[in-house]
Amino acid sequence: MKMAYTASIVTAVLCFAAGSLAQQLILTHAPSYVTIQEQSKPLSASDVPDVISHTLGLSDSSKPAWSGLKSGSMFKRPKANVLLTVVTSEGSSQDIQPKNMAKFPVDTEMPVLDMNNVMNRVQSAFLEHQPLMLDLMADSTLFDVNTPNDVFRKLPNSMRSLADRLLDSDSVLSRFTAGSLNRSHTPDLTLMTEMQMVDQVVSALKESKKLMTGKTPDLFSFVITGLKSVSDSHGPDSQQTKDAHTMLSHFIDAVTKDFRGLYKDNVVVEVLTVPAPERPLVRKTRSLLEEPELANSTDNRLNLAWDYHSDFPAMFNIILWMSVLLIVVIFIISYGMWNIDPGRDSIIYRMTSQRLKKD
Repeated sequence: MKMAYTASIVTAVLCFAAGSLAQQLILTHAPSYVTIQEQSKPLSASDVPDVISHTLGLSDSSKPAWSGLKSGSMFKRPKANVLLTVVTSEGSSQDIQPKNMAKFPVDTEMPVLDMNNVMNRVQSAFLEHQPLMLDLMADSTLFDVNTPNDVFRKLPNSMRSLADRLLDSDSVLSRFTAGSLNRSHTPDLTLMTEMQMVDQVVSALKESKKLMTGKTPDLFSFVITGLKSVSDSHGPDSQQTKDAHTMLSHFIDAVTKDFRGLYKDNVVVEVLTVPAPERPLVRKTRSLLEEPELANSTDNRLNLAWDYHSDFPAMFNIILWMSVLLIVVIFIISYGMWNIDPGRDSIIYRMTSQRLKKD
């Protein structure tokens, strides 16, 4: 009985440790003026968008209670923030191990963060500019791309096209060791295509470096779910799962290095590991290549509110005040014509009366 009781306690402790390791915020890079402090309490996942907003120096963002990561200078703010959310399997005792500056435990109460609030804060703070923003997540065989920028319109939006891209000599499959992973196996291919999609974004940024020279902060969010697919398919302690963790860790190191080069080290890169949700991930997004009529019909079937264009406030004010101005002008002209004196004010009557006298 004692041995069985002791074994159950050890198993519970190991499961708790594995769960705590799977939920953490890994800081892979931050500028020197960003302060990193140890915290006694874990970071709530719902506070991660507020931490990102506060680090970027957005004045309208509420200051989070968690202060493990904050900008130490009022005059120096990171130019960009990159968040990679990795969905892990609960039964796995392994964890990704990228090169990092700090690790913070996270109390996860939501499967995937909603970055729309942070993107709206950036847009409202810099109305006259167009910062680079991208929210990317795989959904079945397509990628949900949420971005206001045209630079990402040429990105492939299907896993089939990215699977063909893996055969090229400069793909992630040729640059990182896949080990026992096989691209002909669907779960393994899911992880590879997600990594390739992030690499496509980095390549697009390298071709448009002028867009990163503005004064507005840029925001990038990537969700990687393929690691869980590999673990569920091959087993949490299989060799394929170990190779997937190793490959993804090396890939995160390379992505961090690429963003550091693009923004000259003035960028914050975080990796958030979260457990898999109980229900499939569903969010309202629209692909860049999706037909507008199809999107509208889908929204109507789902009974969702219509999306407003970013220029709606400006157009509304222009139409409103132009209408008010025209109404006032027409009223003044009508009032003047109604009270006109034909004998004195009208040039028509004057010319007519002079002609009659001459005749």
